[in-house]
Amino acid sequence: MDKQTFLSSYEKDGYQVIDSFIYDDIKTFLERNKPRKNHIIWIVFISGFFILFFIGFAMGKLWSDSLSFSQFGIQILKCVVFSILGCALIIPVHEFIHWIAYKKEGANDVRFGAIWKSFVFYAAAHNFATDYKTFRRIALAPFYILSVLLILLLLSPVPLWGKISIAAILLFHIVSCSGDLSMLSYMKRYKRRNVITVDDIDNRFTYFMEK
Repeated sequence: MDKQTFLSSYEKDGYQVIDSFIYDDIKTFLERNKPRKNHIIWIVFISGFFILFFIGFAMGKLWSDSLSFSQFGIQILKCVVFSILGCALIIPVHEFIHWIAYKKEGANDVRFGAIWKSFVFYAAAHNFATDYKTFRRIALAPFYILSVLLILLLLSPVPLWGKISIAAILLFHIVSCSGDLSMLSYMKRYKRRNVITVDDIDNRFTYFMEK
């Protein structure tokens, strides 16, 4: 189905496209539409500051508790390996939570994909219209669920090197959610208007339409 055919059904229902972007240009789109007061940056910055402070403190304690440099090195190696594996795992889990959220909202055709030049991964529902409230539930699902799970893991009785790794994974997770949060921030400006967002995955376009 070409773009015009895709849009025609919405135009018949009285919707008009007010904005759009092609998937490859998502970062340009978000940069162009970032709000003057960017709360997203502050959320990521403040969270990152406290997590990095914790990692630094924990690293110092790990050093002081080590009986030798080699023992410390082994602990750090464990941290690095576990962090890399955890960050690699968090990406598909994040998108799978989006998939569950879309399905719960009634979407039938949910697909996974990647924009390699921007290192962006996504789960999107083809030809499924969402308003601000629906989009908010879908966008925030991974942020809330994974943040809570990782914080609970951080508070659990795991070895110190494990806590450092979990903190690093939590930091990666929060940074990875910045795209979802930025898109939600863009949609928020339309929350009192009859605006929907629709993905045309076949043609790799996202549309924002108003009725």
